[in-house]
Amino acid sequence: MSTLSCLGLPEAPAPAHVHRPLPAVFEGMSLPVRSAAELLGLTPWTITRLVDRGVLQAVQYGPYRYVTLTSVMAYRRLGRS
Repeated sequence: MSTLSCLGLPEAPAPAHVHRPLPAVFEGMSLPVRSAAELLGLTPWTITRLVDRGVLQAVQYGPYRYVTLTSVMAYRRLGRS
């Protein structure tokens, strides 16, 4: 029981981004670097640097790199772009 409810005061709801996890439908999906850049309003070079720094997750298929959709949506949800 929280302090506010002990006092009989209603608790303020937490922000939506705290409670709602990313939908499971995004799991296992990935985007080319260029598409991720367009979604976030960044350049492909910036996306590549974010992947290299570990901010965004990516998978490598041959010479091509694909950014996971969950990491793109999480980055966007945090309001970093």
